[in-house]
Amino acid sequence: MFRVMLAGGVAALLAAPSAAIASPSPSPALDSVLATPVTSDYIQYSKAFMTVQGDFNVLEYVSFLAPADPSGTQTTLKHDGFVTGFGRSWVQHGSGHVLLEVVIAFSGGAGAKSWLNASEAEYRSDRYYSKTVAVSGLDQYFGGHFADPVTPAYVDIVVFVKGNDYFMIGMLSQADDLADAAPAQTRKQYELAPASTIPPAQWPENATSAINRFSLLPPGLAIDILVLALVAGIALFVVILIRRVGRRVSVPAYAAVPGGVQMSPDGHYWWDGQAWRDASSEAPPAALRSADGYYWWDGRTWRPVPKPTPD
Repeated sequence: MFRVMLAGGVAALLAAPSAAIASPSPSPALDSVLATPVTSDYIQYSKAFMTVQGDFNVLEYVSFLAPADPSGTQTTLKHDGFVTGFGRSWVQHGSGHVLLEVVIAFSGGAGAKSWLNASEAEYRSDRYYSKTVAVSGLDQYFGGHFADPVTPAYVDIVVFVKGNDYFMIGMLSQADDLADAAPAQTRKQYELAPASTIPPAQWPENATSAINRFSLLPPGLAIDILVLALVAGIALFVVILIRRVGRRVSVPAYAAVPGGVQMSPDGHYWWDGQAWRDASSEAPPAALRSADGYYWWDGRTWRPVPKPTPD
């Protein structure tokens, strides 16, 4: 990253414009979340860091970073949920300091934080990395000072996350005179940045599935629900099985009911083994009886036990 800042910044220092050049309007309007320079003596200069001027996509951002493994970096950004980015740069009259601001919207806060961690690891491994740059009031950030006395070139870079957005503030100078410029600009940017540019409810990490909701239940309740679901599943299986079997098995015209009783098709008579008897006059001796003895079961319904006929 230091090498990229150096290459783009030196070009800006050698050709500082006399007037600001308008940058393209982004869509979505991430340009509205970028802070203007802390002091008024900066002129916007869109020809520095061309690949991240205005709206840029993941391929353009990877080109700007110029990593050792472009394909791997692109895969990481997509995995983290890169949505879109916007960048803008300025040059300061007098000092010749170059300011670059970049904002990248990720699909969620977790992705933005993941990229912040990856960026920090990359910055710390840079051969020009000299020391950390502290910024008060920020929780999720990294600041680094990079120095190449031979060129000469000095860069302060601060990256931070707010909501689902990743911000980068870069200050470049030909002298080691940046002092508190990067932290001051970062604090202004942090205060201006919204809480998020994508509602937290739409972040991938907050999209709770049915499985996730179940995992949040108290252990005892979760087990009870599992048991009930299992019992309900078994009961449903039994009902379906009975219905299927019932459709395949035909019932004989003279079906035997509990107790060995056979009824006529119209249900008016029962078979005593030798002859048909009137069910309204007498009940089969072997028929199933109710607990009070007043009813008998004919295989389909309960019938009242006929009262004995007086002799």
